[in-house]
Amino acid sequence: MQISNELLTDVSASQETNKQIIDMLGLKHDGDIQFHVYQTQVDDKEIYCCLSGGLVENNEIVFTPVGLGAFEALTNVKVTEDNYYAEELKVENGSIQQQIEAVFNKVPAESKVCFIGDMTGTLKSSISKVFPLALN
Repeated sequence: MQISNELLTDVSASQETNKQIIDMLGLKHDGDIQFHVYQTQVDDKEIYCCLSGGLVENNEIVFTPVGLGAFEALTNVKVTEDNYYAEELKVENGSIQQQIEAVFNKVPAESKVCFIGDMTGTLKSSISKVFPLALN
């Protein structure tokens, strides 16, 4: 499976969400926030992905504030049809790359996939094998 990614720099969360995150982090910043939202080429299929901090509890997604911002930014990607998928990534479930590839195999082209997990903790090094910019 050939996978290549391009970080999308023209999508962000709402102004309200961006402001909440900036205030929460105690930063001084005007304008949009850049989230980990990618246009991903998987063999001959284009897929849009975000990396969202959070977890799934009782079949409900519990996002971190930044994770919610990333998901919101993904919803702002313009495609012909909005096909959304969410997948929680966990180190204890085996290879992160294999988990991601399994999702890529099952979703149709132009799908929007939200990967959920501990992006700055347990997943940081393994997620960077598929999404190299995630390590920075």
